[in-house]
Amino acid sequence: MAMLLKILQFYGRFLLSFSAIGFWWRQLFWPPFKPDFSGQTWLVTGASGGLGKAIVQAAAKSGATVLAAARSEAKLKELVADSGSAGANIIPVVADLSLVKDTAAMIDKLNAEGRKIDVLMNNVGLLLDDLVLTAEGRETTFATNILTHFQLTERGIETGLLKPDAVVVNMSSGGMYNAPLLVSKMNVTDPKQYRGVFAYAVHKRGQAELTKYWAQKYRAMKFYVMHPGWAKTDGVKTALPRFYKILNLVLRDGHQGTDTAIWLAATKPNCEPGAFWLDRAPRESHAFAMTRITKNLPADLVDSLSKELAKG
Repeated sequence: MAMLLKILQFYGRFLLSFSAIGFWWRQLFWPPFKPDFSGQTWLVTGASGGLGKAIVQAAAKSGATVLAAARSEAKLKELVADSGSAGANIIPVVADLSLVKDTAAMIDKLNAEGRKIDVLMNNVGLLLDDLVLTAEGRETTFATNILTHFQLTERGIETGLLKPDAVVVNMSSGGMYNAPLLVSKMNVTDPKQYRGVFAYAVHKRGQAELTKYWAQKYRAMKFYVMHPGWAKTDGVKTALPRFYKILNLVLRDGHQGTDTAIWLAATKPNCEPGAFWLDRAPRESHAFAMTRITKNLPADLVDSLSKELAKG
């Protein structure tokens, strides 16, 4: 009963705001917006489907050269084919971003090609019901949702792959409202302790804390963390089938879910470090008092992730 009440409280509170209804209402008050990314180079992870695909296509249509990273070469080819004339601006980059080794190889390859990134979209992410370990022995969603985001951003800055004034957008989720910063729960490899939905929330909270850390450390760059709202993607359909079935009619489409990502990259607004963006405005970072209670600081998360990467 307690769990049922918690679910009803969460969905009842956020239904209008996070669904397409919230987007429809808020866009009525936005000024005209037509971005021009000509001359820019973007790197988008998780690019072959869902929100990543929508970001790639929107940026490419607005003139950017987009490095579209995903593990499926076939799906990346479909992405280019489905993008019409904008497909000429899309460069597929095959990499498994659940693996530190693959992510490192991608960074090295892009540096060797002389790429310089104006906008990095740390978009790739997933939610799994059951524990799955990567070939490197890590919990798959931990590696995908936060570890390689950290690796790509930090190494991108260290190696000069990211320009000194680059924009980094981290695609988080309202799911983070259900967890505080818990460094010890980032990489749960014990099947008896693993809970997929909670792991996802912990990772998404971690993304927000990393954004805060980076914004304070690298002040010449712009770092944003955002919530796309409840979007209609294959990932959501697979991970949360009941949620998808019940709310299907009011889930956001790709454009609605990624509008803020495109807007942030174009307008580069000033904000408090770690401000949580939704529909072109910063929103509350904590919806419940319990998630403010933590023994960890962003620096603790950075230290933990750095040690994890050092393992290779």
